Amino acid sequence: MNYVLKKNEISGFTLFETLYPPRLKQSRHAHESASFSFVLAGSYLENHGRRTYVRRRSTVILRPPQESHAVDFQSEVQILSVNFDSKRLSYIRDQVDVFDSCTSARTETIAWLGRRIHQEFLRMDDVSGLAMEGLVYEMLAEVSRNRLAASKGKSPRWLDKATDFVNDNFYESFAHDEVARIAGVHPVHLARVFREKHGCTIGEYLRRRRVEFARQQISTTDTLLGEIAVAAGFADQSHLTKTFKAYFGLSPSEYRRLFRKG
Repeated sequence: MNYVLKKNEISGFTLFETLYPPRLKQSRHAHESASFSFVLAGSYLENHGRRTYVRRRSTVILRPPQESHAVDFQSEVQILSVNFDSKRLSYIRDQVDVFDSCTSARTETIAWLGRRIHQEFLRMDDVSGLAMEGLVYEMLAEVSRNRLAASKGKSPRWLDKATDFVNDNFYESFAHDEVARIAGVHPVHLARVFREKHGCTIGEYLRRRRVEFARQQISTTDTLLGEIAVAAGFADQSHLTKTFKAYFGLSPSEYRRLFRKG
């Protein structure tokens, strides 16, 4: 069960600060109102469509009305949510299209805006409503700019080829130069463009793919952890445990035990 720590309403907006306890799982559901959620503390898994995303601290997630998703909180998470009434949503949609689909972003500007909204939300003096309204619009503008930049920076075909190779062979060992050879570009150029597009190095991206594969196997099968480790591309179970705990704050065995109890 989640706990609403505080709630406030200003013209067209309803703001909630909510605490989600460890091991809470919310099956697929939808919210009536358009909203955005800013992760104040902790991280969690969210399944949207056919993909599962790790939502980390300082990430903002925008959802249109009736957008369905499922959530898995491995540890305690604190979220500030802003819901928009139909009139306010209509006004926003006349300006930008950020609520046409589920969108997430995590930048320094977004982190700053989220903290400022939260500070005003906690203060709630005579001018906090006005301040929050302006900050909320700034947040939506920042997400819109972020999306526009991403769409303009469409991946070159060679980068898609490199990414597909990593996705298809995440359980194998391969060198950076091999990926560059397959993509047909210089290794330095690959490293720079890959980071610009994915926000991480190829090694970090590969590690995420392995951890996500292991998480799915741990939560849905009875396969031995050692076998999962090898199948995911880790050296052994100890290597899997160390990496898994760094991502989720739990060991694979703890995660499996808590998931099965849920």
